[in-house]
Amino acid sequence: MRPRTRLPRALQGQVFHVQSGAARGVSDKRMRGRDLQRPFRGVRVDGPLDTLRDRCAALSKVLGPQHFFSHVTAAELWRMPLPTRSGDLHVTAVGGRGKIRRPGVVGWERVDGEMPTFELAGVPVLGPADVWCQLSTQLSREWLVAVGDFLISGERTDLGRRPPLCTAEQLAEAVGRHGTRRGSKALRWALGMLRHPVDSPRESLLRLALIAGGLPEPEVQLEVETAARVRHGDLGYRDAKLIIEYQGDEHRVSRARWLQDLTRVQLLEDAGYRVILVGADDLRDGARALIARIRRILASDD
Repeated sequence: MRPRTRLPRALQGQVFHVQSGAARGVSDKRMRGRDLQRPFRGVRVDGPLDTLRDRCAALSKVLGPQHFFSHVTAAELWRMPLPTRSGDLHVTAVGGRGKIRRPGVVGWERVDGEMPTFELAGVPVLGPADVWCQLSTQLSREWLVAVGDFLISGERTDLGRRPPLCTAEQLAEAVGRHGTRRGSKALRWALGMLRHPVDSPRESLLRLALIAGGLPEPEVQLEVETAARVRHGDLGYRDAKLIIEYQGDEHRVSRARWLQDLTRVQLLEDAGYRVILVGADDLRDGARALIARIRRILASDD
């Protein structure tokens, strides 16, 4: 068997359009080689195509200047927390021209209105505030709040909190641009429920469940002076000296995180606070059992 012809150095390990390959002397037969992936018509990939960013980079080779990634695809590129992931790529065309129609791609179009875009990981992406507005047709209003809290809080990492992707004012401006389109009612409701800083979407969902259950709204990241510097509870009622801590899977699988949590809970309790640890099961059925428990504690403090 004859060895495959090597690609030109400029194309090795790259995503490229077939026209670019032809211009560099790559034959049609070579571009049909099994070692090259063909995720979209007219596109070849010399290398893995494992991540969303890889797929977006491949599709971008056949997009026009009027196209950009939007909706849940843009949300994932911005690292927004979502309840589920979409397998298809979402692309919007502005100006009422060039709505994309390809397998594995959901095409949208926007005839009028400002749509600020950014280059992110080398591809055009709608700005985070406007992506949030688009999500109003794809998420529940509670999850819309959770994503909004993330946007104005910044992602929490082991090294600290990243800068917020946008401000509450920028989200309000985007809601204004969205106008009366579908999802506008949910957006206006969610805008009034945003809080910061919030560390996880489950904290947002827990806060909303407590409010929906008739409890007073708890403080987010309640600040407590402990024997070992200031600590923060996820949610809390200062007057009742009650803190509610949401424990996600990362608290269970990371030994370092588990030990940190133990120390933090002990410090909070030594400072005179009662700490309730909450998991995913506590949010089922509208968190009724948890709400009843918190209501009893708050009533006993009156």
